[in-house]
Amino acid sequence: MNIKEEFWDQPILKAKELLHTTDSIRRMDCRTYILNANYRLLFRVQIYQSLWEQLLLYPDVFFRRQLSANCFGLSQHMIREGTGFAAGTVHNLLNTSHQPPLNLIHTYAVMCNVPWQTLVEQKPEEKSFTSPTEYWFNGVSVEKRIDELNAERGQIRSIRGYWISDPLPLFEGEISPITARWVNSYSEMEYFEFHLNHEPALYPQKRKIIQKMFPFATHLVTTYTPLRPHKRSFWILGPKPNKQTAFAELIKVIEDRDRTFVLPL
Repeated sequence: MNIKEEFWDQPILKAKELLHTTDSIRRMDCRTYILNANYRLLFRVQIYQSLWEQLLLYPDVFFRRQLSANCFGLSQHMIREGTGFAAGTVHNLLNTSHQPPLNLIHTYAVMCNVPWQTLVEQKPEEKSFTSPTEYWFNGVSVEKRIDELNAERGQIRSIRGYWISDPLPLFEGEISPITARWVNSYSEMEYFEFHLNHEPALYPQKRKIIQKMFPFATHLVTTYTPLRPHKRSFWILGPKPNKQTAFAELIKVIEDRDRTFVLPL
């Protein structure tokens, strides 16, 4: 392995070592590395679905909360804006609070695309992840029609959750409602994510409809939904202004993800 390959693989190797080492000093070193890693490095870890999901279930809720923020590039300011909670409450969520407000936990779970149980329970029961109940907790997400979504784009500074009552215009055979998110927290790209029960049919006419509904989009991605094996995540994504080169580099990493397909528009 040359130096370039070793650097590229480092976050993957650190994640594996964190999960398997019995040396407490090495474990702490790996934990620190992962929690200091930026989202570009964490995108490499996400190439491997099983490895990423093991990190999301690592037996330390504060590790999981901080990892979830880092993988979406979420600053505490973004979390404050996205959840509506004060700075001290958000700081405590990430660092000290064993019982944060339930509305905060559910909103943060939607922002980070994880089951809410992973953010509060030391050993969450994976069977409880089946239904994304965090989306319907006390107004955490907003109901929208598909044709209203692009108008939301300019209002999102980080991440917002939705539930879509009319998925059929784009997704034949989907059961209403479906959950979705605008993700605008990355510096080089933004995307709208739908959580589907089936792989979407992306025939040419469908792609034209998507381009018309979401003019910013340059690529379509179908990929795994972490910790929800019966769901498929469908991303409609495009680059931020003047970020085409960085966006193209990130697309190359996304193309390597397990159970993932990338289609240029």
